[in-house]
Amino acid sequence: MATKRKDKSRVVLKTGEVQRKDGTYQFSWQDSQMKRRFVYARTLDDLREKEKRIQKDKCDGIKTEARYTTIDELFDLWANMKRGLKNNTFENYKY
Repeated sequence: MATKRKDKSRVVLKTGEVQRKDGTYQFSWQDSQMKRRFVYARTLDDLREKEKRIQKDKCDGIKTEARYTTIDELFDLWANMKRGLKNNTFENYKY
């Protein structure tokens, strides 16, 4: 039987959580392009708060790799999500 991973203060760590040698915590996950991403925090509580935010963003369909998103991609996303916009108004938004 496998043992559960624990940090230095014997708190059980969840999947993806690691305590580093310097005492900080790290969480790793894969984004939509299957690239491994990391987030760091000084305390386990802060790390789990960041994890919740990441999981919520994934469930809501928000790209966690948004820093690589272009303005054109953001505009297309906004245009697809925008409700009640008439065609003439939408055409005026395009240059």
